[in-house]
Parts: sequence; C-alpha cells; structure tokens
Amino acid sequence: MGNRISILFLLLTLAHVLHATEEYFGKLWEIYMPAMFICNLISSNPERGFLLINIIFIIFSLGYWGFSIRKNHSSAYQFIWIWIFLQTINVIGHVAWTIYNRVYTPGVATAFLILLLVILLFKQLSNLSIEPVKKNRA
Repeated sequence: MGNRISILFLLLTLAHVLHATEEYFGKLWEIYMPAMFICNLISSNPERGFLLINIIFIIFSLGYWGFSIRKNHSSAYQFIWIWIFLQTINVIGHVAWTIYNRVYTPGVATAFLILLLVILLFKQLSNLSIEPVKKNRA
C-alpha cells in the first residue's frame, strides 16, 4: 500500500478528532436531529453517547491504522474505502445543514479539512487500483 496512504489515513483520523472536538463544543447532540437520534440510541445521556461514539470510532481507526494499514495488510483497502465513504457522507451532511440554516453549524469548519484529506486519499487509492500488475520474471 504506500506510505502516503498510511499517512493520509492517519491524518484523516486526526482530522476527525478535531472535527469531533468542534462538534462537542458546539453541542451537536442537542441541535442536529441525526446526531440526537444516534446519541440517544447509545446512551440515555446524549452527550455521553456522543463521546462514546467518537472515542470508539477514533480508537478503532487508530488501531486499524496501527495493526493493518501501517503494516500493509491486504484487508486494509476495504476499510479505507468504507472510511472514505463515511467521511464523505459526514462532510455532505455538514455542508448541506449549514447551507440550509445559512449560519455556522458545529463541525462545518473542520469538514473542509476532512474533505481535502478524503480527496487526497481517494486519489492515492485510485492510482493504486489502475497501476498495472507487475509480473516477477525469474
């Protein structure tokens, strides 16, 4: 897989930490209906649900990076594509919500950092999938 992909995935995970922090201080679970719903599914205290979701998400991503992506396991590709999909939906949701409300909404500032990293990671993965397979010649 390449070092660039590994670094970009790690940066995307760290960007999500910033994103979740922005959402936390904006009390996203109190004002965004999808976040309210999901956080209340996890805990009767939506703030705690928000924290649990994001902590688990971040630990899982860092663990996956450390044990699979960084070590170039073949299974790493599928998870990276899933991560790209989830983060893309996240960005679209934040931008659409902000445009609809015509005011700043928690998470939109860091959504653009996530978008940039998603585009760069997508580009790197796409380049890998179109490279010709080299045959070993003995």
